[in-house]
Amino acid sequence: MQYEQIEIYLRNYHPKIWKNLLSLHHTYKNRITAKTAEICASDDAYEVAEHVVDWFNSCPTDIKNNLYLMSLSYDEIREKQRITKQRLTQKSNLLRRNFRRYINIRPEDDLFQQQFDKDKLDSEKSYIIVPDSDDSENGLSAHDVKIFNQRKKYSINRSISEHIDDFAINFLQYVGLFLSLTLESEFHNCDYKTAKNEINRRLKKIKRILKNKGILLLGMSVLELQKDETPHYHIQLYVAPEHREYVESVILNEFSSEYDRKENAIKDIWEALGLISYCLKDSGKSDTYISFIGLQRDIKSRYNAVFNDRKYKDLSDRRISLSHKRIRENQPNGMILLLLRGFQDERLNLLSSRHPDFHYLKTDIQKLQVMYLHCIHFREFKNLIDNKKNTYTSMRTYKIINKNNDIYNYVTTYVYVYQECSDMIFYSWECVKSRGQPPPERREKSLFSFCRNIISGLSADWHKNHTSTETGAESQENHMIFRSYKIIVNQKIGRPARHNNLARKLKARILTT
Repeated sequence: MQYEQIEIYLRNYHPKIWKNLLSLHHTYKNRITAKTAEICASDDAYEVAEHVVDWFNSCPTDIKNNLYLMSLSYDEIREKQRITKQRLTQKSNLLRRNFRRYINIRPEDDLFQQQFDKDKLDSEKSYIIVPDSDDSENGLSAHDVKIFNQRKKYSINRSISEHIDDFAINFLQYVGLFLSLTLESEFHNCDYKTAKNEINRRLKKIKRILKNKGILLLGMSVLELQKDETPHYHIQLYVAPEHREYVESVILNEFSSEYDRKENAIKDIWEALGLISYCLKDSGKSDTYISFIGLQRDIKSRYNAVFNDRKYKDLSDRRISLSHKRIRENQPNGMILLLLRGFQDERLNLLSSRHPDFHYLKTDIQKLQVMYLHCIHFREFKNLIDNKKNTYTSMRTYKIINKNNDIYNYVTTYVYVYQECSDMIFYSWECVKSRGQPPPERREKSLFSFCRNIISGLSADWHKNHTSTETGAESQENHMIFRSYKIIVNQKIGRPARHNNLARKLKARILTT
């Protein structure tokens, strides 16, 4: 049955309702009429019209007051936005969603919404932001930028969730749970905002109860729509094995409808990468909300800034550099979250500091992983297993050359001997990056530059012009000086005093010959 068949009855007997329905799009009018006729199982136009009146009187106020807005096409919405300076697209979409939920129709059956989305997509593709140099009508469109941003957000969310899985499983040795949480049937016919607030309230209550018990939760939550546009959660959750039973009881207590389907509501995570792909399959939709459990609220901004090698708030340049290199490896690495200081629990963030918190360090394997992190971050080695205060720097080697001959060897460079937690080891060479080390002398620069410029020309003619006329001892000494100085000049090693001594001897040889 079509709306035209009952319109005459509404106009004659219910003029106010007829006037209110006048602004509603004809697609929705016909849908209301057909649904009402199906429910009352009648073909009588007068009876169907009376049931339509009853439906309209029971309709939510926000729908009755905004029938005109939800019936505007995309071009009409844009013109109205230009005049009123208000954003109305999202509001109109929300009104149509509540309308569909109230009359119980699927989005794929809403022809007006499909046309609205198609017009919006065509408008985005036709709006050129950066025109092509050869063809001004083609170029980078608003739709291209939108797709790029969606892919960027997907990449960030996926990378962070993979790092969480690596950190929770390989470091904390937690177990993974996959949760599918839905609301009761009474929330499937209410408006979208009410259902969304209810499911968010329950999840917040669960996290608050577990936090008060001192239970650490890590994971990712994805709020998306079911087929009837009711919001539900997919959660990738990691908990300690000893807390699993209590966590499940708290979840089922808040979502009592999941008791009957506990095996489907709470599952073990066997393959994390496939699960992450499933959770993020609808991440490009505007109605999908992704957040992380146990991480800082600004974790996405932190990750994006470090990925682009930009400074961010409390992160040092060293942390940003190390994190950037490991992010570029494109491999799951929980160490990145420690370097980003991305956890809400400060005791986890302190694991990447010089004085770590031992609350979560239960095994020697965990301590070894933190020791490795300190070697990379601070260039230090701390024996956290035996709690010894030994600190070494074994990240560099220098070539040390004897003053009187060309014998050299590679040795480890240690930190400054007066630094805290370092061994009292004394060698004749200088300490690296120590505050007590004097700056290099500027007066050596001219002599060093002079010898550097003449060494290239001298090397070609040295043996040809001098080896045949000199004695064996003089030739050997000259060759030793030339070889030692060439090693120092090319590799920039040794002390400035040796540069000075060898350069003067070499300059004297050149001037005398």
